[in-house]
Amino acid sequence: MSSKLFQPTFTAILLLIAITLSSCASRTPPEPIFQKVIPGNADINSERMQAHSIRYQKSSWSMDYQITATEKDNLQLWRADIYFNRQADSKPDSIWYDRQTLAFRGRLLPLQDYTIDVSMRDGLFSGTLSPAEGSDYSAVDYHKIYPHDAFEPAIINYFIAALPLSTGYTASIPVFDLNNGSQMFWSNIEVLGEEMVAIGDQSFDTWKVVSNGIKKKTIWISKQYPFAIKMQTSGNPGSWLIVPDSISLP
Repeated sequence: MSSKLFQPTFTAILLLIAITLSSCASRTPPEPIFQKVIPGNADINSERMQAHSIRYQKSSWSMDYQITATEKDNLQLWRADIYFNRQADSKPDSIWYDRQTLAFRGRLLPLQDYTIDVSMRDGLFSGTLSPAEGSDYSAVDYHKIYPHDAFEPAIINYFIAALPLSTGYTASIPVFDLNNGSQMFWSNIEVLGEEMVAIGDQSFDTWKVVSNGIKKKTIWISKQYPFAIKMQTSGNPGSWLIVPDSISLP
């Protein structure tokens, strides 16, 4: 496979701040160190999920999330549309996951130089990377079998929010990583405690959670809502903060 295939364009470099992109990087995936919680596990409260839209802000950057209930390939799914620095003509990074198990079921990632359109069902990960006309990128067909389902790391805050969070709670969850050669790895989750997060004149009760996988993240999960209020990636300056006025629920 050509190494140039996954050299990111300027657009992709920006998107890497918010989402995961495909690469052929070779790295040993992190191992589970806590109890394993895979999609469909009894620990997961899928009923906590609900349709909503929110925005996060970090300096001059923004991320918009729109979560809607949908049906695809005869499956009852959630669809997460993620927009980075949204413009009138922006196309989202779309991720589908199962409404009952929260397992990853598909992703459509349209970029300037190529489009990734992949799905995962019954352990089979399949799909394509299709270069744009005139692009130097090469086409890729994905076909790989995995022993069980996994979560999608670009929206890991939603899966953490569905866990029975309490101080000291730990879990190792499988995450499907397009950014690391389409591997499945384990993200080790630990709840450090409760914390009040103040944004402007509003305050949110949260659980402060560390997720240690390919990247180490600290995520402040709302006690009231099924999503994060604040997110920080180790080694990156600043934090993504929710825009309180952007929260829209049915």
